[in-house]
Amino acid sequence: MATAKPPTASEVERLGQKHPTIAPILESGGSVTFVEPDRRPGKPDRAIAGIHDRAGGRSLVALVEGGKVVGVHETPAHFQLSKQEREAAERLAGADERVRSFLRRRRMNALTRLYFPPAGTSGHRYAIVFVRPTAAARRFAVVDLTDEQVVDVLDEAGLTGGSS
Repeated sequence: MATAKPPTASEVERLGQKHPTIAPILESGGSVTFVEPDRRPGKPDRAIAGIHDRAGGRSLVALVEGGKVVGVHETPAHFQLSKQEREAAERLAGADERVRSFLRRRRMNALTRLYFPPAGTSGHRYAIVFVRPTAAARRFAVVDLTDEQVVDVLDEAGLTGGSS
C-alpha cells in the first residue's frame, strides 16, 4: 500500500490548471510560490500552496487535499519569491549594463529577495538582487518582475539614503 504524500509545486500547478480561479492566474503568468505540507497526523496528502497572481498583483492561498484544490482565498500577504522569480530577477540584473560594468567579469554571487519599493508602485512585484562579487563590493539591483526590467542599480549609499 502506497503512503500518501503532500503535493509538490508542480503537482499543485497541474491541479490548479483545472481549477476555475487558479487556471486563469497560471495562464496569465502567475506562479505557485510555495507548497507547505500539513504536518498534522492523518493529513499526509494535504498542503497549503501560495499562488502569486502576476496580472492582478494579488496573493492567494489554496488548500490542496486528496489530489484536488478544495479551497482558494485571497490574502493581503506578499509571499517570498519563487525559485523561478529569483532566477528571472538574477537573469535580468545580470544582463543590465550597469551591473555588468560593476562586475567587470567577476561572478555575481547573487542573493535575491522580495522587495517593497517606495509608494506609488502598487500591483507590481519587485525583487532586489544583492550583487556581491567580493566580500566588500556590493551593488543592489531593483527588478520589477511585473514589467521584467531593472528599474535601478544602487550602491550602499543609494540603498540606505546615506553616504558611504
